Amino acid sequence: MALEFDADFDGYLDADYGHGIAATYTPSGGSASSIKIIMDQQYYSIPGESIDVEGSQPMAHCKTTDVPNAAYGDDLVVNAITNLDGTTIKVQTSYKVVGVQPDNTGMTLLILEEQ
Repeated sequence: MALEFDADFDGYLDADYGHGIAATYTPSGGSASSIKIIMDQQYYSIPGESIDVEGSQPMAHCKTTDVPNAAYGDDLVVNAITNLDGTTIKVQTSYKVVGVQPDNTGMTLLILEEQ
């Protein structure tokens, strides 16, 4: 059962007043749809014998109702990220879904791999 309403999530994902950016989600073998997401680049470190291996993993937070049957192999194209002046911070990027983590509160985290 969702703890919040879709309208609450819409506020978080709003591109003008929230943290959201536009993306196009295409389930494997399905039709594309426009959704709003919050992108994240989760940092990780794997301890080694003498040094750690560091990296980051792209992830997209989205409403479960926008990706109800999200699965490995689905596509997500994230629009370019720009600042308020219109300067491009990150160009449009295509990803494959390599993991799906619904939180059972109405949001789903898509683990992504850049293509």
